[in-house]
Amino acid sequence: MSDTLTDQFKAGFRRYPTGVAVVAASTETGPVGATVSSVASVSANPPLLSFSVSQASRSGPALAGSGRVGVHVLTEAQADVAAAFADRTAPRFTLGQGWRLPQGQPPVLEDAAASFYGQVVRVVPAGEAWLVLVEIESITLDEAADPLLHQDRRYWSLGAQVSTLPLDRVLPEKAS
Repeated sequence: MSDTLTDQFKAGFRRYPTGVAVVAASTETGPVGATVSSVASVSANPPLLSFSVSQASRSGPALAGSGRVGVHVLTEAQADVAAAFADRTAPRFTLGQGWRLPQGQPPVLEDAAASFYGQVVRVVPAGEAWLVLVEIESITLDEAADPLLHQDRRYWSLGAQVSTLPLDRVLPEKAS
């Protein structure tokens, strides 16, 4: 068992299941992207999301410094895309992975569960990473997609439902 606080922190978050996304941008030298599991909703009005990238990574500086990005929430059928964008040597942005590369726009990933396109509005240094805030301009949804999950360095599908009750029947009612 690791005994440094950093090692324990990493081990603790490996136990936290998250969704998986690929953040992608077009740059002067070509498309750039990274697999991230740190996407979070920040505000609905205006629509803002955040993600974090390592300052030391190959893609992090380009994504944090880009004007516009696409944040593509992956489906369970896209585990190979997640793996490719997490590997420095794997092919990226291939037709077989489902990418389109519109001129001057963020790359488009076909069949993603959801794709958010927007403007990077703020980059906050945070330890060894950057927290990137994106104001969303457009969204594409795939209503039938099953999400891809990441937990303990592995990809998972959602599997069986825990409850068939609507959330409002599981949680206690709020006092009015």
